[in-house]
Amino acid sequence: MNRSVCALTLMIALASLTTTSAASSPLRIIHTVTIDELPMHTADARSALEWVKRHAPASFAPFGFGKVSVERGAFSSPHGRTMTAQASSDLPGKLPDSGVPGEVYKVENVFPDGTIQTWEFRWVQPSTGHGGGWEVIAYSFRQGSDPVNAQ
Repeated sequence: MNRSVCALTLMIALASLTTTSAASSPLRIIHTVTIDELPMHTADARSALEWVKRHAPASFAPFGFGKVSVERGAFSSPHGRTMTAQASSDLPGKLPDSGVPGEVYKVENVFPDGTIQTWEFRWVQPSTGHGGGWEVIAYSFRQGSDPVNAQ
């Protein structure tokens, strides 16, 4: 009987050590940023800016089609579990129609005269967990200064 109690006590002690070790180890999240460069006057650049036009208010619409870059941040755990939506490699700039809460995309449109438009979008999902959409969380515009290539 004494052996059983000892073995049970040892099992409980080992279980608590394992739980304590797991609880005290920090959660690692891996953040990977990919940037797609889409040359001016290409179908992919045009498609990416059409995506912006569909998801941004009219006052933030693209002024034209320049050189486009799309930045995507992907979050995952060390166990390979992706914590953001998987972008399709078929999409220009990998801009998806839906996402996961908190997912962010940054799109930049650069013209030959140095004019730059930048949008930052975040996927927002209602508390019900159903539906959602891309919300503009930042927009910037900087007029270029090259008089030869003025827009």
